[in-house]
Amino acid sequence: MCARLARWSAAELALMPSLQKRMHSTMNKADRFVVPVDRSTLPRGYLVATTYAGIKKAISPAPATDAAPQHAPKPDLTLLVSSTPASVAGTFTSNKFQAAPVVHATRALQAQGPHARARAVLVNSGCANAVTGQGGYEDTETLVKELQKLLPAGKHNGPDTASDVLMMSTGVIGVRLPLPQMLRGIQHLMRGHVLQSNPEAWLEMARAFMTTDTFPKLRTRQFKLGNRLCSMAAIDKGAGMIHPYMTSPGGLHATLLGMFVTDAPVATPTLQRCLEEAVRESFNCISVDGDMSTNDTILALANGQAPVIGTGSPVEGEISERTHPELVNIFAEELKAMSIEMAHLIVRDGEGAEKFVQVHVKNAGTYEQAHAIASSISTSALVKCAMHGEDANWGRILCAAGYAAVPSSSPAWSLDPTKVNVSFVPPPNASGLSPIHTLKNGVPQHVDEVKAAELLAQEDIYIDMDLQGGSWKEGACAEAVFWTCDFSKEYIAINGDYRT
Repeated sequence: MCARLARWSAAELALMPSLQKRMHSTMNKADRFVVPVDRSTLPRGYLVATTYAGIKKAISPAPATDAAPQHAPKPDLTLLVSSTPASVAGTFTSNKFQAAPVVHATRALQAQGPHARARAVLVNSGCANAVTGQGGYEDTETLVKELQKLLPAGKHNGPDTASDVLMMSTGVIGVRLPLPQMLRGIQHLMRGHVLQSNPEAWLEMARAFMTTDTFPKLRTRQFKLGNRLCSMAAIDKGAGMIHPYMTSPGGLHATLLGMFVTDAPVATPTLQRCLEEAVRESFNCISVDGDMSTNDTILALANGQAPVIGTGSPVEGEISERTHPELVNIFAEELKAMSIEMAHLIVRDGEGAEKFVQVHVKNAGTYEQAHAIASSISTSALVKCAMHGEDANWGRILCAAGYAAVPSSSPAWSLDPTKVNVSFVPPPNASGLSPIHTLKNGVPQHVDEVKAAELLAQEDIYIDMDLQGGSWKEGACAEAVFWTCDFSKEYIAINGDYRT
């Protein structure tokens, strides 16, 4: 179908919005969202390695067959090593059933205190090591300790610490890790010239993160901090079981995993604060299916190896709010922008997703209240089905907003149904389309069905809800943005198979 459509004119396609939509949604997502990485933008002082350890095959053997494999298996074990102990920060799932690697990482970072460092991060797919009891925790410890023994002595003073090596796992819940296969895999990763730093090696690392993802998610960027030219690489994964609410290591609270790796010189407490702020407005604002994983983890490493360039004020040591507040603001904005970009990739790769939906709630009492309403709309199965059916069903949107668990505030604030406006607005990349106003001051508006169909035929759908201050007469100007996707038949097919 796509080859045939390619021969049609733009004018012919403009008359066929539903056909355009199908063409866009059925294109290979890897072709659309995997972008080449410039070697010069990779962060200095890091090496990565990837291998196939046969993790999923070991925990869930497939029936024997004489058929030859059609393609090489996807890598499922990957390692990142910093040449020098890096500042490290993390945010973790608030699910009460935290997986063993989450518990290990939070304990390790808490034990280190405000100046935690990490030399390596080990990641596996195929087995989440969640709900596996004390044995599962000991499996994580075994792998971490083995890797600590194999790592070369770092450029630092003092003994190795609990947070020298952290681990992230994703995959099947309720099954312990296959240690023999993974221990052999670690030996391979540390052997000879397996550890590298080039675009191909980083892309393979992103592939190793994947479970039901349809494409690897890797991005890089560069920015200046004083006289340092800094680089940042980001990898994440997630397609199902996505509705994260991640907190700092101090909070006990198919999976979202993410890693931000930079050569910027950032102090650990500052890195932690910047990561929490970035996650708050990115990964904690997405939903695929409303299910919070046991394994959600975002880690950030900063090793300070960025090269000095000829211009800019000298930067000595690590930046912090006390020593370099202006540079911290620059770094925080770069990290947040990259976090939002990576969070969007997860939504676009949602299991069976054909639509990318943005929900913008504004003029609420507090950010938390706006966030709660946007989240309620974004996780409504009826809203998500309406978006798949390209139906401007504002009634479902209002219903989800009305039952949202809105947190309290002082003074008290509440949504006022007589003030609510709801509109569907064109996405930034669309031209020739106008906003569709479906509700104004709580009163339904006449909707041009033809124009609504054109707008909702787009792959990206933007919903704006203006609460106009709610119960407050003034001062209610908080807003929040949430990103979600539609529900399709493919989502049911994927999640109806217990083996995924």
